Amino acid sequence: MTTTLKFIAVASIALATQAAFSQTAGTWMARAGATTIAPQVASGAMSAPSFPNSKTDVGSASQVSGGVTYMYTDNFSVDLPLALPFKHKLYGAGALANAGQIGEVQALPMTVFFQYRFLEADASVRPYIGIGPTYAYFFNESGSGALTAMTNPGGSPTTLKVDSQFTVSAQIGATFALNDKWFVDVFYSKTPLKTKNTLSTGQTLDVTLDPISYGVTVGMKF
Repeated sequence: MTTTLKFIAVASIALATQAAFSQTAGTWMARAGATTIAPQVASGAMSAPSFPNSKTDVGSASQVSGGVTYMYTDNFSVDLPLALPFKHKLYGAGALANAGQIGEVQALPMTVFFQYRFLEADASVRPYIGIGPTYAYFFNESGSGALTAMTNPGGSPTTLKVDSQFTVSAQIGATFALNDKWFVDVFYSKTPLKTKNTLSTGQTLDVTLDPISYGVTVGMKF
């Protein structure tokens, strides 16, 4: 978060002299760029039969992203982020720390943010905060050979299922005007999220993900 806030501060100084564009009631804004999702993992232990303290970790993933924002008033907006699915690698942790990659899963977080934008509608820099419901959808899960070797040696490949969940996301960000039409948007969000992994061999593993998301997009107002 510190890095993101520093970026926002630097961008504010760099763009403060640019022509502002008005974000008044009825304005539509569309944007495109990139987003990174970085899970902050706290893993439980895999249920028996398994090695004691068998845990997992989840890697970060970046993807092409964007979104659409509608200014309901001069200060309140509704935002719909859009992105291609994020592909996260699953790694062994705890007793499985030397196992390497044990699986993979695709994630598609679906969120609607209700935002409050600070300062005047024609300000060249407009910080904002947001909150909204999120459905974390997981699909296309797959297990690796290492997972099969640990859970079903000599048997059929072990598969896994990651439970999708409803939760809430909180967001901070800022929009920087480049001219009367174009803008740069930076954001940071955090989502409290717990889920369960279920293996085809019967073991389960509870995982707290609590991902942070951050990104940069370029957009245009209509």
